[in-house]
Formats: sequence, structure tokens, C-alpha cells
Amino acid sequence: MKRTPSQNRKSKRREVWNGARIALRDGSTPKACRMLDISDGGARLEVANADALPDHFSLLLSYDGRMYRHCAIVWRSETTIGVEFIPDFPKVVPA
Repeated sequence: MKRTPSQNRKSKRREVWNGARIALRDGSTPKACRMLDISDGGARLEVANADALPDHFSLLLSYDGRMYRHCAIVWRSETTIGVEFIPDFPKVVPA
């Protein structure tokens, strides 16, 4: 029997509707996004233009940037991306 993507997940996702920001390594102003769901290992984000984002970035979860997760994009559609949280990835400091 073939498993669905949700059955292949290592941890359960929780639906959320939280604002967040994407910090890029080029020092540009962090880009707004909305977190749609989250798990221990990753999240699904709504973004303005998924194709314009690099494969790796820091996801700022608090206004001051003290809460963050390093991310790698594992899939993307036009306005939604799925990210995996990456431990030990250098922090991107927002401008």
C-alpha cells in the first residue's frame, strides 16, 4: 500500500495562522510570510513569490528576531513553500 505524504511525516503538523518573516543572506529587509502549519521538523508557509526565494534562509518567528529557525525549502508552489528546519545552520541577521 502506498503511503501519503502526511503518513511519511516524522512528526505531526499543527495548523497555525501566524505571521513570520524570511531573512535572506543578502542583507535585504526581511520578507513577510504567513505560517500555515508547523511540526517539530518543518512548516508550510504562504509567501508572495516562492520562485524568488533561495533554497536556504532564516525564518524569524518573533518581532525582534530572537526566535528563529534555519530552513531549507523542500517543495514550492506559486505562493506556498514547505520547509525543513535545519539545525546548525548559520543565522541570517536581519538588516
